[in-house]
Formats: sequence, C-alpha cells, structure tokens
Amino acid sequence: MNVTEVSFVAAAAAAASGKALPAIGQTPARYAGHAFETSADAPDRPGVFVLTTELSGRAHPVYVGESESMIVAVSAILDANPLLKRLTAGVFWKVSPFSLDRRLLVGELVEEYQPHFNLAAETEKAAEQRSSEREGWVSDPIELIARF
Repeated sequence: MNVTEVSFVAAAAAAASGKALPAIGQTPARYAGHAFETSADAPDRPGVFVLTTELSGRAHPVYVGESESMIVAVSAILDANPLLKRLTAGVFWKVSPFSLDRRLLVGELVEEYQPHFNLAAETEKAAEQRSSEREGWVSDPIELIARF
C-alpha cells in the first residue's frame, strides 16, 4: 500500500465512523475523549503517542504507541519505517507514568481509530504467534514415527 492509499483508507475509516478528529497542530487535541498535547517533538517521558497524517486539515491516526520515553520510541519507529516517516504530519502525546494505563489507552485508541500501521503490526504478530505454536507439531508422519 502506498502513502496515498494509506491516507485514503484512514480518511474513509474516519468518515464512515463519524469521528471528529482534531486539526493538525491543535492542542490540546481529543482522541477517544482523552486530551493529547502536540509540539515539534514528544517529550522524554513515559506516555502514549499518536502519529498522524493530515487529510483535509485533520489529524488522522496512522500509528498509536506507548513507551517509557516517547521521543526515543517515536524516533525509532520513524527511522525503522520510511513509509510511516513520509506519511506522518504530526505527533500527539499524553504523559502517562503507569504502563498498564498506557497499554489500556493504546488498546482503546487502536480499537476506535484502527490505525493502519497498528493493524499491520497486529496481523504480523498473530502470524508469528501461530507459527511459534506449531513449532512442536510434526507435519510429516514418518518424522513422528522416527521420534518413537
């Protein structure tokens, strides 16, 4: 999927669900009823961050994450994914010192906004989990007989 397709998918999902999205640079911005700040860089503090793309002046979430250091996590994610880096127009963040609170908020935001890059990562994790569950399985009956 290229940058334009990802952008249109995000816009269509937001329009279909009727979600009001904040403007790029708006602070505080509300996602799922939670207030998020924005600035040039996320702070070096624990919290939740939302990477957004701009469509019609609105900040559409394309990735939601959490970390003990938001600036380190955002930099690492953008460096690892050039497509996401080109697509990202803004970073919204919310300081949250407790890891359980952060994970719950990320889950809530992913469920509500279904950001493209989170869904791709979840699909990849599920495939890895399925393959690791099958590691002990024997697909060849002769191999099974040889084990005994």
